[in-house]
Amino acid sequence: MHASAKSQSQILAQRPPSPKSSHAINSQPLNIAILQDHLRNGGTEQQTLAIARGLANAGHHVHLVVFRRGGSLDPQAIQSSPFTLHYLNQGLLKTDWFAPGLKKLLARLAPDVVLPMGRMANCHAGLLAHDKRRPYKLLATFRTGRAIPYLYRHALQHADQLVANSQEALRRLASEYRIHRPDTSSVIYNGCIRDFETQIPNVGSGLAPRSPNQVPPPLHLVSVSMFRPQKQQIRLVRICSQLPETLDWKLTLAGDGPTRAACQAEAQKLRIADRIHFPGLLKDPRSLYFDADIAVHTSDQESLPNFLVEAQMSGLPVVAYDVNGVSETFVDNETGYLIPHRDETAFLTALEKLATDPALRLQFGDAARLHARKNFSLKSQTTAYIRLLNSLTTS
Repeated sequence: MHASAKSQSQILAQRPPSPKSSHAINSQPLNIAILQDHLRNGGTEQQTLAIARGLANAGHHVHLVVFRRGGSLDPQAIQSSPFTLHYLNQGLLKTDWFAPGLKKLLARLAPDVVLPMGRMANCHAGLLAHDKRRPYKLLATFRTGRAIPYLYRHALQHADQLVANSQEALRRLASEYRIHRPDTSSVIYNGCIRDFETQIPNVGSGLAPRSPNQVPPPLHLVSVSMFRPQKQQIRLVRICSQLPETLDWKLTLAGDGPTRAACQAEAQKLRIADRIHFPGLLKDPRSLYFDADIAVHTSDQESLPNFLVEAQMSGLPVVAYDVNGVSETFVDNETGYLIPHRDETAFLTALEKLATDPALRLQFGDAARLHARKNFSLKSQTTAYIRLLNSLTTS
């Protein structure tokens, strides 16, 4: 946050001691195969790597099976990973749905558990579910706001266990697809993949002390997400264009994707292009969070957005539309404002309220940090998976 709201020494003082790396659960090491179609730089793929590392660091034998090479997260998966990485051989065909030799590889690896991540991996889990003689326990995961195809639904219905990343996701499966498995379904929230407890990135002048006569920096709004139609950054641009002329603000829209150019054109059309920054895809957005004041999100579809978790980890209050699992990432009227979907007037009102009240931003931001650490740490996510996998393999 800007120096007007919080100093770096205050942030350091509020950080709890670093947690010990040991896990509270003692168990026999499991042989675990995690499936992922392609390591693009999306939230699910980042969670895949985090789960693989967490389980491997907890002493389990983890194999990450990726259908094709060429993803932007490939270097992270290859370098110094505690798990074993396997790429399937697609030859000249490069597509997310093709998984040649998957069954043969699983037979050779002889896993105790197979955990698919993402749409295509879960579709293949739908094929694996047909084999009633499989020697491993098969999970299916649901972490998307998009419609799901038949094979994906088959996996969710017939795998040994269903794991969703929000309670809302389970409700949606029951209401939209009539998949209701109260005794064999679990919710494991996304873990925050970045370290906001023991490391503070260099945030440049954002936290530097100011002289009394220095003009305060503009209010900094931030959104970090892929530019896809359902993310609706263009709606956010339009809302921000209605902020009072007397308010000095800027908006950073970090990320890349097919709708980025349309957002830039809309900013030009509304004559606010000088207020909106498009830095592209950021390898590490923590510096951006610490230099910001409010996290804003106007998506039409979500599962459980990692952006809102990370923003709160860094002490940002949130203004976001109530879609899918968004309501489970923060506490309305305590760590931010949850806005009825597409109610632009209510969104603008809430944004103005936080924008004009630094004390309220600080209050919400402190509560946001505590809430995120309590509910979305990697340690709690890994522990939840270990408990679930142990229960499956010992039953």
